[in-house]
Amino acid sequence: MADTKDGRNKHARNAERRQREWELAEALKRSDETEPPLEVEEEAVDVELDAVDADGSIVESGEATE
Repeated sequence: MADTKDGRNKHARNAERRQREWELAEALKRSDETEPPLEVEEEAVDVELDAVDADGSIVESGEATE
């Protein structure tokens, strides 16, 4: 059988079709899987942290230091 452009195009279309069918079959196999649980951080995200002064003393939020 001679190698023709039509033959190459048909072969490529068949390969693409098989790939789509395989991907669909894999997706259907995994469709009943649940999503992994989200990790919840132990501390709240919006917690205000206290600053530490140069000498190591804790500066409450809202206090000015110089």
